[in-house]
Amino acid sequence: MSSAAKVGAFMLIILAILGYFVLKIEDIQIDRGGGTRTVTAIFDSVAGLDAKSAVRVAGVRVGKVDKIRLRDDGRAEVTIEIDGEVQLRRNATASVANLGLLGEKYVELDPGSPKLPALVGDNVTLQGSQPPTFDDITNQVSAISADVKAITESLRAVVGGPQGQIRLDQIVGNVNAITEEVRALVAANRSNVDATMVNMRALTADLRVEIPRLAASLDRVANQIGGTVGDNRQDVRAAVENLRGLSSDLRVTADHLNDITGQMKSGEGSVGKLLYSDEAHTRLNSALTSVEGGVNELRTTLGRATRITMDVGIRSDVYAGLTNTNEDGLESTRGTSRSVASLRLVPNPERNRFFNVELSDDPRGSRKDKTVVETVRNPDTGAETTTVTDTTKYERKFLISAQAGWQLDQLGVRVGLFDSTGGVGADYALNERIRVTGEAFDFGKRRDDNPHLRVFGEYTVRKEKSNAPRLFVTGGVDNVMNDTAFTFGGGIRWRDEDLKYLIGSIPIGK
Repeated sequence: MSSAAKVGAFMLIILAILGYFVLKIEDIQIDRGGGTRTVTAIFDSVAGLDAKSAVRVAGVRVGKVDKIRLRDDGRAEVTIEIDGEVQLRRNATASVANLGLLGEKYVELDPGSPKLPALVGDNVTLQGSQPPTFDDITNQVSAISADVKAITESLRAVVGGPQGQIRLDQIVGNVNAITEEVRALVAANRSNVDATMVNMRALTADLRVEIPRLAASLDRVANQIGGTVGDNRQDVRAAVENLRGLSSDLRVTADHLNDITGQMKSGEGSVGKLLYSDEAHTRLNSALTSVEGGVNELRTTLGRATRITMDVGIRSDVYAGLTNTNEDGLESTRGTSRSVASLRLVPNPERNRFFNVELSDDPRGSRKDKTVVETVRNPDTGAETTTVTDTTKYERKFLISAQAGWQLDQLGVRVGLFDSTGGVGADYALNERIRVTGEAFDFGKRRDDNPHLRVFGEYTVRKEKSNAPRLFVTGGVDNVMNDTAFTFGGGIRWRDEDLKYLIGSIPIGK
């Protein structure tokens, strides 16, 4: 087995081990029968909950927390990924729970009532709740203990010492005296209580007789009231006439209001001209349109620089397996590494386009052949001697890549220059940490007999923070159709908020 094959086998084993650990660390399920779906939950607080935390239904794990972000209203938005077989109903809820008293935090889903319609698709938002935290319980216990302490201090002040003992003895004595007096009072007035009960029975018997009589009296009173109304019918008629006069006055007032509104509608008066004059209306609309246009232009000018996002990165890869050639007695000086400085520019995050610019060195170098023909004439004989000298030199040079791309969900497509030749590329993000990239270029066979194909994966070891860049490692194969080389390396990438203002004034289409 050649040394290149041994190195390639070793790199494949390392990549397999790295992929296994990545799958374990990222908790990636390769085969999930029902698929997965994404659900969003809104919480007031998610203290103790992290990305990759478990999601459970009735204690059974059905997914994990994908990401957590802070909303503009100060609440937390949690994106969770659950099995597609989990059915959520219209009244489904989410809550943050603990595994035991000191266990880890996880998201508990209540699927809701089976009688309600199911929530389908990924555009599902649940309202979340959080149980009282250990700090809340501690604060409540502290408050209760303070109240108990105050009560005990008051009791100690009242009943403590000899004076308190005397007061307790007096209270017990008073209670005994009161109970004796109540017992004697009940015994002495037992006959009066019996007489009162007899009177109550007699009163209820009388009411049973008198209530029908009262009802008859009420009927007579109602008939008398009806007769009184009939006798005063003239007075009622006069009141109705007064109401008619009042309604006539109201009608006249309404006519006057109609006249005023008619004048306004015809454009008479200042208010009428303002409301119904075409000229005033046109001028007002023109002024408002000009103001709106100026405000929009100002908003566009000021917001262009803030919309731009710019990512700067540096990457270096080690190449293993490149072959060295020996032509005309001169061995090529191929390198064993490739360094790349990249710039990714997104003019407007609301749109899916972006631009990539890269500057890299060529690990294989470039070959330059030079032929020198020299003719020498012998002055004595007049014979000419021609000498042909061929020189070959290998030197490394820098390559430029400039591409325009479009982001389609997790897939990004690029087209443009790749290592100073035309080509296409694609990037697919499995999640926030793992990305796979494929590039194909040099279709015109400018540098090799076959097109150049490059495939590699990228794993983020640490995400970007406010004071530290993103760290990542890479591994893959390069130029698999010509001179195959295995690559392994890493780099850093960060979002630069200062450089983007330098290009804020560059005209960029909407």
